[in-house]
Amino acid sequence: MNYDRLINYFNFEPQTIDVRLFIINALICIVLAIVLEFTYRKCAHSLSNRSRFAYNFVLVSLTTMLIITLIGSSVALSLGLVGALSIVRYRAAIKEPEELSYLFIAIATGLGMGANQPGVTVAAFVIILGVIWIRYLIKPNNKNKMFNFVVSMPSPDKNSMDQVNEIISRHFKRYSLMRFDETKDSLEMAYDIRSADTENLGKCKQSLLELKEDTSVSFVDAE
Repeated sequence: MNYDRLINYFNFEPQTIDVRLFIINALICIVLAIVLEFTYRKCAHSLSNRSRFAYNFVLVSLTTMLIITLIGSSVALSLGLVGALSIVRYRAAIKEPEELSYLFIAIATGLGMGANQPGVTVAAFVIILGVIWIRYLIKPNNKNKMFNFVVSMPSPDKNSMDQVNEIISRHFKRYSLMRFDETKDSLEMAYDIRSADTENLGKCKQSLLELKEDTSVSFVDAE
C-alpha cells in the first residue's frame, strides 16, 4: 500500500487564500447584492416590509461567499461545516415564494464569487435581473403604486366578505386578496392593491365605513 499517497489524500492543511483576490470578489459581491436589493424593492410584490427584507441580501451574499471560500481551501473545514449544520439550523420567516427566489439569487451570487467565478456569476446575474426588469416594465399599468389594504370588521355577518369584495372591486381594477382571517367576533381581509389614483383609497374607505361604522381600514404604501 502506498502510505504516502494515503497521507496526501487526507492532508487537511488549508490552502493559502489570495487576500487581494478575495477583497475584489467581495466588492463585486457587494455591488451585485445592492443591485439585487434595489430590484427587489422596485419589482417585488411582497406584502412584507421589502426594505427590511432586502437589507439582508448583502449579508447573505457575503456570508455565503466567505463560507465557500473557506471550504474550497480546506477539506477539514468542509467536514466541520457538515457537523456544524447538523447542530445549527438557519430559519428565515419566508411568507411568499417570491422572497425565497430573491434569497436564492443572493446565495447563488455568494456561491459564484466564493468559487472565484466572477465572469460567469456576473453574466448570470445580469441575465436573471434583466428578465425580472423586462417582465416588470412590460406589465400594463406598471406606473401604478402598490398598497397594502387591510380591512378589519368586528361582529361580521354571513355576507360581510362578499360585500367587502364588491366594494374593493368597484374602486380598483387591479387587486388580489392576500390574507383572509375570520372568527366569530371579527373579520380581517388583506389586499394587494395597485392604483394610480390615490383618491380611490379614500373613496373605498368611505364606502367600507358606510357598510359598517365600526370597520377599521388601513392602507400602507408598499413600494
